[in-house]
Amino acid sequence: MITCQLSHLEARCRERGYTLEEVRACIVSEDGDQITVDETHQAYPSPRGPGTELKKLLAGWPFRLVAGADCKCTQRATYMDAQGCDWVEANLDECVGYLRESAAERGLPFLDAAGRVLVRRAITNARKVEAARAKEAQQKGPPAV
Repeated sequence: MITCQLSHLEARCRERGYTLEEVRACIVSEDGDQITVDETHQAYPSPRGPGTELKKLLAGWPFRLVAGADCKCTQRATYMDAQGCDWVEANLDECVGYLRESAAERGLPFLDAAGRVLVRRAITNARKVEAARAKEAQQKGPPAV
């Protein structure tokens, strides 16, 4: 459990490409602006893979695109995370198609080349996060018995 200010959770959400509404279920208690969060809850905004990294890229500058309540983006990001970096890389056209479809639904212009760049960057970022986690776990050593 983590106790913090609501603004801290909001910042974590922005950093990881989530909205507060998407992660609200991980809040255990609220006392004004002070909250207690279950960081092991499935709704907690943890970095998970290429789908999450793609959401982060799209939520940042210059796009500032965040999944709405009726958007398929979160489901697709979760699917991409579950499949992993190798699958996303092997199915790049399918993932770019997700972006193309979302852009069309929002009435935004879309270039396949730009979509491929974004998906590849998301894969790279997800692999870096995974490598950093593995290195951190290795430095901590085996768990105490």
